[in-house]
Amino acid sequence: MQPSVSSVLQRYGGQYLERYGHTVTAHQKKVLRAVMACRTESLGTIRYRCTGCGCTQTVPRSCCNRHCPRCQYQRVQAWLESQTGRLLPCHYFLITFTVPQEVRAAMLAHPADGYAALLGAAADSLKTAATNQRHVGAREVGLLGVLHTWGRDLTYHPHAHFIVAGGGIGSDGQWKSSRVNYFVPEKVLSILFRNKLRDRLRGTKCFAAIPSAVWCRDWAVDSVAVGDGRATLKYLSPYVMRGPVSDRRVTYCHQAESIDDAWLILQVKRSGSRRYRPMRLTVTEFIRRWLMHILPAGLHHVRYYGFLNSSSKRSLEEVRFLIAVANEMLYYLACSEQVVAPRPPKMVCPKCGGTMMCLGYTPPVIVACSPAAVHSSRAPP
Repeated sequence: MQPSVSSVLQRYGGQYLERYGHTVTAHQKKVLRAVMACRTESLGTIRYRCTGCGCTQTVPRSCCNRHCPRCQYQRVQAWLESQTGRLLPCHYFLITFTVPQEVRAAMLAHPADGYAALLGAAADSLKTAATNQRHVGAREVGLLGVLHTWGRDLTYHPHAHFIVAGGGIGSDGQWKSSRVNYFVPEKVLSILFRNKLRDRLRGTKCFAAIPSAVWCRDWAVDSVAVGDGRATLKYLSPYVMRGPVSDRRVTYCHQAESIDDAWLILQVKRSGSRRYRPMRLTVTEFIRRWLMHILPAGLHHVRYYGFLNSSSKRSLEEVRFLIAVANEMLYYLACSEQVVAPRPPKMVCPKCGGTMMCLGYTPPVIVACSPAAVHSSRAPP
């Protein structure tokens, strides 16, 4: 049987909580138990009946947790289709903001304050730099930010990816396009991001845990031109709702009765390489790294800024029109593009291929122990 992230967590998650539960937060325990119970009878089942042959089928319920690698495929595809339909007829950039090692340690201890400040400071840096007339000279820009907390080998590496439209709307209400090779200089973004993050964290416990010397060093910001943005959306979409690692990257698991003797093979793509290479990890270390990337409850790790935000007074249709007029794209105005999101696939009968009709939800069976059994189990040997 092919191993997976869910199967490893289901088999050894209980042992991990027994031994290291004191190091895990209540929210992390809740998420881990939800993923362990995904598509098992402990969450109940849903019954279906074929309208053609009358065949019945019972399907275990999914946990629907955003960290689960099993049950978020349809939501990921729906998000990708939706964002692809919102792309503008202009060039795009992928701009990545990272923080030094000392700041990562503080964010790991105080994730709620650190993650929100990271996304907000990065967005403010882009909006401030875009107002410079030497670069873009735009008053309004469109930003899509996605928070990532992991590296290629599941180590802790918080950073934010921003998909940025190549231009913005100036004070005169017209579209102003940026250069094709870069949006704004990386050095400018680095300084702005460092200072704005410092200001946002000031007064929090996360700020107190960061050495003051960090705010005097150079930080890393990477900007890459990505064409029309479709490939970048496709690259980011699997990590939006399914967590840091997919099931296909766990290719082998040496199972044992105790978690101390169990290990697995994780496929890792090294930086600068396109090949996946096997990396051996103990199951204890794998679960520890996986738990580090559970986001705080209620945190929105995908955020929209500028005219991409739902509260913006300017619609995307108006922005498309301004871009088409500025770039003399008469053909774009003549033919409107309409993207229709696909409907969720219907469940079909495995025997005849007919449509399956939902009969309802069956809750899990809870076996209650009798008072005599409880008394006998507590009796001394």
